[in-house]
Amino acid sequence: MKLSDLTWGILCLALGLGVFTIANGMEKSPYFQYGAGFYPSIIGAMLMLVGLVLASKGIAAARAGRGSLWFSLCDWCRSPGHWLNLGLMLGGLLAFLVLVEPLGFLPTGWLLLAGLGARFTGRPLLAMASAVGVIGFLYLFFQQVMGVPLPQGLLANLGGL
Repeated sequence: MKLSDLTWGILCLALGLGVFTIANGMEKSPYFQYGAGFYPSIIGAMLMLVGLVLASKGIAAARAGRGSLWFSLCDWCRSPGHWLNLGLMLGGLLAFLVLVEPLGFLPTGWLLLAGLGARFTGRPLLAMASAVGVIGFLYLFFQQVMGVPLPQGLLANLGGL
């Protein structure tokens, strides 16, 4: 799906308004005429300006017949296989969230990466081997280097990698 300039413009306008509103609510410095919200308020104002320009371009393009008003379907949206891939990706992420605590990070991450890799590449052995490397790297980086505790799950009884 391709969002039109009008849709992106409205989103930028809303984001800019939110940033501007929050920035103006920040405390002013007693020593300066501007505070912590000075630069964020400039960014919010610029986002609103960009949103107005995009929205006006989107309306002009829709009136001239050069695009849809809100969104249009891309070529990949017409293929059922691509929708299946999208569903598998979202379902895999939801399954990861549900299973990561009881099974642990290592087996759950491997199942997700190996399964999706096999589906997307059509080479299951390569996907399984790559998943071992990627999950091993992520485990070493986050658990050992960064000190982020990852769920152990089933592996906690094996000495807690």
